[in-house]
Amino acid sequence: MSYVARALFVLGIALATGPGIASAQHDGEGVNDPLVEVAQELTEIDDREAHDAVHSGHDLGHGNAGPMQSQMYEFRTDLAIYTLIVFGVLLAILATGAWPKISAALLDRELRIEKNLADAEAKHEEAKRLLAEHEARLASSADQVREMLEEARRDAEGTKEAIVAEARTAADQERVRALRDIEIARDEALQTLAQRSGNLAVDLAGKVLGQAITPDRHAALIREGLAQLGQAGSNAN
Repeated sequence: MSYVARALFVLGIALATGPGIASAQHDGEGVNDPLVEVAQELTEIDDREAHDAVHSGHDLGHGNAGPMQSQMYEFRTDLAIYTLIVFGVLLAILATGAWPKISAALLDRELRIEKNLADAEAKHEEAKRLLAEHEARLASSADQVREMLEEARRDAEGTKEAIVAEARTAADQERVRALRDIEIARDEALQTLAQRSGNLAVDLAGKVLGQAITPDRHAALIREGLAQLGQAGSNAN
């Protein structure tokens, strides 16, 4: 609104001063179109000022300034009132016809700008939210990867311990089995050795006694010997 008021104010000043200049040059001629006369007078004033600047040494220096120059800036009340009326009519036309549209357009533009700013701010906040979610997902994924690696390490440790325990169990079983086999072999060897020793003793005893000792006789002799040993032990007690 300030730009429009400023423009209208400048236009009013131009319209108020223009008729005075036009009346000074035309001296009593009727005013039909103030805007056209202002344009014409401004053009003539520019030409006259250029001409006066060139010949100012000859005209003004010799005191030849005409009465037209003194009348150029005289104020005409009737033309000023007419100009103000025209200015008021123009202002009323602009205020009733053009200004509501201009105001509505400016308001619509302001609303669009505010909406665009709000949309941009909302998109910025949404982008920040999405970035935070993405970073959170990355952090969660990193934690999940670490947990999976830790679980795999624990599984590997458990598997290794299970394998070692199984190997130890198998080794212990194999050692027990080997010891049992050794004991069985030793018992068999001792039994075989005892049997052979007994047979050898029987043979030797038979040779010494000159008698043939049969296995039944040998078993009977052993029983008799064991019985005598038992009696000897009881007598000793």
